[in-house]
Amino acid sequence: MITVKQLSFGYTRRRNIFDSLSLELPKGSIVGLLGRNGEGKTTLLKLLYGQLLRRQGELKVLDSDPKHRAVSFLQQVYLLPEVFRVPPISIRSFFDISAPFYPNYDETVAKELIDIFGLQWDMNLKKISQGQKKKALIAFALSLRVPLLLLDEPTNGLDIPSKGEFRRAVARYTSDEQTILISTHQVRDLEQLIDRVLIMERGSIFCNATVADITERLSFRLITPELANKALYSEPSAVGTVGILPNDGNEDGESNYSMELFFNAVISERDRILQALSQGH
Repeated sequence: MITVKQLSFGYTRRRNIFDSLSLELPKGSIVGLLGRNGEGKTTLLKLLYGQLLRRQGELKVLDSDPKHRAVSFLQQVYLLPEVFRVPPISIRSFFDISAPFYPNYDETVAKELIDIFGLQWDMNLKKISQGQKKKALIAFALSLRVPLLLLDEPTNGLDIPSKGEFRRAVARYTSDEQTILISTHQVRDLEQLIDRVLIMERGSIFCNATVADITERLSFRLITPELANKALYSEPSAVGTVGILPNDGNEDGESNYSMELFFNAVISERDRILQALSQGH
């Protein structure tokens, strides 16, 4: 689905955001792209989409090189940016004008999503709230049924009920054949959806793991004084100290996976966490 080898890119000649970035992603997963501000998450999405052109390296998406922006490629991938502009037309007109470029577009899905999100087809995109605009564009993106969907901070600007509607819509209206790559800081909003985690830091992706692998090898739990010495990472929380232990199958109690806790652990204790993850490979 996605192959990146030794990719380099920078907005200026003096500084590269990526130096020799490499990545392999299979099809059929919902992937969370995590990282601190300025690490290049949005830049990577734009490179995968062909909106930006790499300096060096190899990039294959859906068996195509995005830099060529072939029609057959653009019909199969869609990028929903965090910051967007909309024309002063109705939602219906926007769909009618844009959808014909995507052969997998499903009008039935579009109608159901417009209803789920509480929108009306005759709403003018320029005159509705930012949250309503976002929901209209999410409905459009999901109704395209493209093999690769790139979403940049899709829950930003949504209220709490709308975030729930978004999660349910992604779960219902995507197939096992689609790959969805979501760049986000709102990890709690998306934790139930994501089945693979990418963590980016300093221009590299140093964690590419499925949630199944993470939960098989790591245990997420309250850290009692007796467990403190075994913890790979811990932090205070409202319910006490929480942390991550190697999953040796000998701990009492249920492990409660937390993507936010995992991200914090990888950023703070990268070598220890990745070494524990590599056990058994």
